[in-house]
Amino acid sequence: MKKSALKLIFGGLWLSLFLFALFNWWQSGIALTSVPSLLQGWLDNVGLLNAAFIYIVFYAIRPLILFPATLLTIASGLIFGPWLGTLFTIIGENASANFGFALVRWFGRESIAAHSTPLMSRWDEKLRKNGLVTVMTMRLIMLPFDAVNFGCGLTSIRHRDYAIGTFIGILPSLIGFVLLGGIAAPGVHNHTLVVVLSALFMLLGFGIAHYLKRRDSAEMPSK
Repeated sequence: MKKSALKLIFGGLWLSLFLFALFNWWQSGIALTSVPSLLQGWLDNVGLLNAAFIYIVFYAIRPLILFPATLLTIASGLIFGPWLGTLFTIIGENASANFGFALVRWFGRESIAAHSTPLMSRWDEKLRKNGLVTVMTMRLIMLPFDAVNFGCGLTSIRHRDYAIGTFIGILPSLIGFVLLGGIAAPGVHNHTLVVVLSALFMLLGFGIAHYLKRRDSAEMPSK
């Protein structure tokens, strides 16, 4: 079977899965904001290890249905508490980011490269030369998670730079959101401290991104 035909079949299956998931969610009448508490109630019944495995696998394949990553991150704090939630989310979110990246690179990179515009070529060159820091900055300022996954997958950035930049760049916001979800977890009593720590990690991410941007501007050769 030709590669183009395989991609066409896969694209059709992917679209069908997404529409099926969207239809079922619409039929259920469940609000997205209630997803974390529903996940908690469901996963609490299967035991810690099984819940962690299901959570990580679902997070990893989440790009197939574009389920909001932030809701899963918050849910992990609620389900597992702030510390285990952080560990499981680091695994799941990195797996999700790399899966989405690899999926779109295989599916659409060749087509994009064949129809590249001058603007796209300049951006592609920047990512190829300075991909790690660029990806890290995009993660630190919390650009839409899947947009970064898919957008980078369509460029010539090295997967290694993307993976490392993602791993480092998502940590402040990841920890911040897990702590936010962990406020309602059993055993967490000092809610004020958790909220303060969550805000500090978020601000830390923006602060590092600002520093990287200033450093990048300072290193650019003057005309």
